[in-house]
Amino acid sequence: MQRRSRNIAGAVFGAGLALALAGAASAAQPPDAWVTTKVKMSLLTTEGVSATSVKVDTVDGRVTLYGSVPTEAEKARAEQVAKQIEGATQVRNLLQVVAPKNEAKTAASDEQVEKSVKASLTAERALADSSISVKSVDKGVVLLSGKARTLSDAYRAVDLTANVAGVRRVASEIQSPDALGDDELWREGAYDKVAYEKSTARDRWITTAAKVRLIASSETPGFDINVDTNNGVVTLFGVVDSKQAKQTAEAEVRKVGGVVRVVNDLQIVAAAKHDQGEHKDDQISKAIQTRFDANGGLADSDIDIAVSNGVARLTGTVHSRREQVTALTVTRSTTGVVRVIDELKLAPPAVSAR
Repeated sequence: MQRRSRNIAGAVFGAGLALALAGAASAAQPPDAWVTTKVKMSLLTTEGVSATSVKVDTVDGRVTLYGSVPTEAEKARAEQVAKQIEGATQVRNLLQVVAPKNEAKTAASDEQVEKSVKASLTAERALADSSISVKSVDKGVVLLSGKARTLSDAYRAVDLTANVAGVRRVASEIQSPDALGDDELWREGAYDKVAYEKSTARDRWITTAAKVRLIASSETPGFDINVDTNNGVVTLFGVVDSKQAKQTAEAEVRKVGGVVRVVNDLQIVAAAKHDQGEHKDDQISKAIQTRFDANGGLADSDIDIAVSNGVARLTGTVHSRREQVTALTVTRSTTGVVRVIDELKLAPPAVSAR
């Protein structure tokens, strides 16, 4: 068993593990879910980007854009926006340029747009605890203001507004926390329809649960599969090496509570035949430890690592669900790891001295 050290290790264990170590997160690396949320919000509020058909996912700081945009200029602009987000260490642009259909569009006045946006925000039960309003509408550009209880609330308001007919762009002056709370990332227990309807974090819960299932499966390359959830509809995109892996990934995601439908856009690409070298368990364990030590988000965690035949078992304690998801993601994306067994426990909150 490899005990996680709090000192940054400097050695590289074998050429076969170089790529894994090169991808180690920096000390200030933000959580993947936060990066994804920030990229989505930026795309929805940036002039010159039609982002309502763009899917976004982040794995270990690597952002993937998927979906369609109407022009090459918008594709390039979307990538530029994503690269500007803190924590986006790499951006993979899989957007396709698809010319819009020549459909007659019904013109909507600013007054009609404002009325529709207000109705949409009011109908969202999950925004009841926030005070978000429409400050102005000018030629289809909607300016939102007010206060959001959570970052998820702020994103949900922007997303709802962007999808209202007649809205050309969303600008935001919404005040909100700049971090995702644990309750926005992870929900324990069985699926509860009422709880999901009352939370703007419901899509993120589904995404997190789906990723954890994929990470735990030895039949799916968890870090090569991207997950995006919108209103309970999960889109899987990325690469797998077989039809079986594609089917398994979809089957695992369908087990997650709250999933309405799965759109399986995974591409089957045969695994490269070149020699990747043998990854011994002790080398894999040391590589995981090195990456943990280099990740500032895991500085306070106390994690034991045990690797057997490429299966990494994590035990010990973390102080937040964010740390838990980070540890799982970093482990699964380390070269040589074929599966992760999650036995991490959440440490009880510290009691402040009086």
